[in-house]
Amino acid sequence: MPHTQQIHAGDPAYASPVIRPPSPASSVGTAYGPDDTSLSDSGLSQDVFEQKWIANLRLDEPKHDEVHNLKDPLIICPSDPQEQKLLFEEILRGFRQRVQQLEEDEIFQQAVINGSQIGKEQLPSADNVENLIKNMMGTSIGNEASHIQDGPWNKRNTAHATSTSSSMRTATGKGRLGQY
Repeated sequence: MPHTQQIHAGDPAYASPVIRPPSPASSVGTAYGPDDTSLSDSGLSQDVFEQKWIANLRLDEPKHDEVHNLKDPLIICPSDPQEQKLLFEEILRGFRQRVQQLEEDEIFQQAVINGSQIGKEQLPSADNVENLIKNMMGTSIGNEASHIQDGPWNKRNTAHATSTSSSMRTATGKGRLGQY
């Protein structure tokens, strides 16, 4: 008979523990084989080998941010109007990105400093359902109904509509039966 866990109303409900099988014995005392250096690398001296891998990993090259920071801060205005426009757009794009980044940083800092304000906000309360609906709709329902105009399908003067459609049938020379 399986054992059932008794949960009392006052006890917090925890998830059942994760039961995993034990690690295999081979992973506990794993022994690695000898270093598998390629034949081309095994013939190199230690200094040459290190220089090769420093070049492969590009450890001596400056990072993208470092290259960007080396750019001359002075703006030289090009003489070509097309190049001036491109430079202006590039500078403006950079300003917009920086402003957006600063705004996001400010929002994050305010959230960190002030914490969450979700539970602290005073929600608007009203007992009148009609006022709530009017506030949500933006306009009053009563005033909106008086501004609605009848479309051509709701015209009360059907005699005019009938005479118009009959005159159109006679003008084409075909009635309802003549179409088939």
